[in-house]
Amino acid sequence: MIFHAMPVLNKRRIVIAGREESFQIAYVRNRKRISILVDDAGEIQVRCPPGIPLRQVDALLVREKNWLGNRLTDVRLKNLHRRTLGEGSALPFLGDCLTVRLGHWGRGSVFRCGDDLWVTGIPPADVDISLDIRRPLERWYCRHAKAYFPQRLDYWAEKAGVGFNGLRVRGQKTRWGSCSSRGNINLNWRLLWASPRVVDYVLVHELTHRRHMDHSPAFWLAVGSLIPDYQECRERLQSLESPW
Repeated sequence: MIFHAMPVLNKRRIVIAGREESFQIAYVRNRKRISILVDDAGEIQVRCPPGIPLRQVDALLVREKNWLGNRLTDVRLKNLHRRTLGEGSALPFLGDCLTVRLGHWGRGSVFRCGDDLWVTGIPPADVDISLDIRRPLERWYCRHAKAYFPQRLDYWAEKAGVGFNGLRVRGQKTRWGSCSSRGNINLNWRLLWASPRVVDYVLVHELTHRRHMDHSPAFWLAVGSLIPDYQECRERLQSLESPW
């Protein structure tokens, strides 16, 4: 979705948990209501329809102070423990461990050479390499997910004797996959951080929802008939850590 934003106001402030926080307001054409989010950097962003009075925006943030405080704390704690990406960083890929290599040449491509994952086009004096290489790496993982998931999904759909309408590869923050009642399957590209067996478990899990739109005993029995070690796979998935 493309947002057509009017000029952003950068100087609004609010006190949350005894700390003064700034927030940005973006007036977005065709937007119906005000939305508040805390981005990955721990900054508050507000999007609202054009013409909404600032006092109405301020009042909403005051009502949502508790939620905002909790969300800001969560994001900032994660950022404190966020791993730094750079030369020599280890990245998981379908059971392999790849080593990040930085090249100051090229135009910003990412490619694998053996167990090295090269990211090119990085300025030699960049002050935040981690930020610069994260997005190209995400695109590289997403591209490989779009190539890998369909073949495995077709394989397991045939094994399970079910069909599906379509597949979308996404980057959800909280879900590994989903299956709608219409048979549309969404899979998270971050699954490539797991082993092939764990990926297969998630695919079978979502395909099983084509027969059982719940997590009843019958659902788990069907999953177990294809992935007997599904409980171990679940545990490995739950313990999977983000490499950045």
